[in-house]
Amino acid sequence: MKRKYIIFFIFSLPLLIPMVAFIHWWLKENRPMRVLIYDMTVPVPTYDEHNSFSWILVNQKYTSQYQLNNPATDYKGFFPLKDFKFVTKDFSKLSPEGVQQVADSLDMAYYTDTYGVFSNEWLKNRIINERSSKIYGGLNRNDLLLIKRFQESGKLLLAEFNFLANPTDYSVRREAEKLLDVSWTGWAGRYYDALDTLVNPDIPEWAKKLYLKQYGKPWHFHQAGILFVHERDIVVVLEMDATLNEEVPWIYTSKYGQQKYGLPEEFTYPYWFDIMESGSSNRIVSKYKIYPSKTGRALLKEHGIPDEFPCVIENREKNYYYFCGDFCDNPIRLESAKFSGGYLFRKFFYNKYNYIDRTPFFWNFYRPMVIRIMEEYNQKLNGKKGLALAPESAVN
Repeated sequence: MKRKYIIFFIFSLPLLIPMVAFIHWWLKENRPMRVLIYDMTVPVPTYDEHNSFSWILVNQKYTSQYQLNNPATDYKGFFPLKDFKFVTKDFSKLSPEGVQQVADSLDMAYYTDTYGVFSNEWLKNRIINERSSKIYGGLNRNDLLLIKRFQESGKLLLAEFNFLANPTDYSVRREAEKLLDVSWTGWAGRYYDALDTLVNPDIPEWAKKLYLKQYGKPWHFHQAGILFVHERDIVVVLEMDATLNEEVPWIYTSKYGQQKYGLPEEFTYPYWFDIMESGSSNRIVSKYKIYPSKTGRALLKEHGIPDEFPCVIENREKNYYYFCGDFCDNPIRLESAKFSGGYLFRKFFYNKYNYIDRTPFFWNFYRPMVIRIMEEYNQKLNGKKGLALAPESAVN
C-alpha cells in the first residue's frame, strides 16, 4: 500500500510542483509602485523590448494602482493597431509643469528602447533589414525634463541600449549625456552566430551595402563574429578564427557587482550593445571584453574601438543605472512569471553553450540584477507617503 502511494506521489510531482509554485506566488502580497515603462519600438504586439521587465514586475508583484502590470497596455511609446494604424502615447506635448506633475506622480522609470519604428518595419512587403524613414522614436526635450526631475527627487531611473543613439536629436543626446555623466562613442555592435548571409537572415542588408562601399569588396564572411557599426555609417567586422579568438563578447563583473546584485563573475552576451564612456561620478559594475586576434586588434585600433568598455553603469547618488546593451529584449514567456522559485529550474530550459540563446542571460544576469535594484529601492520607498498623482490620461 505504501509503495502505491509513493508511486502516485512521484508521478504527481510534475503537476504538484507548478501548482505549489503558483499558490506561493498568488499568496504573496502586492507591492504598489508607480512605474513608467517607455518603449518606442513596438512594430508588432509582442512587446519584446519590455517584456522581460514586465515579467519581473509580475513575478515580484510590483503593481500600479494595485493591479498587476500588463505589457500590452502599461507602457508609454508606440502602440500598433490593426490595418497598419497606430497611436503614440508620451509626454512630448505636455507643458513643463505637466511633465513635472507626471514625474512627481511616479516612483521609477525605465526607458527600455528609444530606437522607434521605421517604415520598412511597419509597411507591407518591405525588407525589414533595410534602412528606411522614421515613423516614431528618439528622446525629446520633455524626456530631459523628466530625467532632471527624477534626479532632483532621487527617484529610480533605468535606461539601456539605444537610449542616446539615433534617432535621438544630437542636441538632446548631448544634454542627456551631461545629466547621466556618460557619452556614446557612436559605436554599437552585435554578435552573430553566423556571418554568412545565406545562413543567417538577421544580417542587415544595410551592413552589407556599407561594407561594399567602404572596403570595395562584397561581404565575404561565414563564421561567427561581431559586427560593429558607427553612426557615421562605418562598419567593422570581426570573424572567428580570422580576426577573433573568442567569438562572443564576455561580461566581467566586479566583486562589488557580484555581491550587491548577485551577478556571475563572467558571462557571455549575444546581442546588441553600445560602446559607452563614463564619467568619474559613475561606478562601472560590469564591463565587456572582446577577444580579437592580433589582426583584429589592429583593425579595432585603426577605428578607435576599444576591446574593453562599460556594460553596467551605476550612479548611487543620482539613483540611476545604464545598461549598455539590449538587456530587456529576451524571449521570456510572461506566463512563467506567476510561479515562485522558477529560477531554481532555469538550467533545464537552456543550453549554456548555445550563444545565440538569450534566455541564460535573462535568468543569470538580467533577472537577479534588476530584482535586487528594485528590492533595494522599494525598501527606500516604504518610508515615503503622499505621492502626488498625475492625471490618469498622462500616466496610464
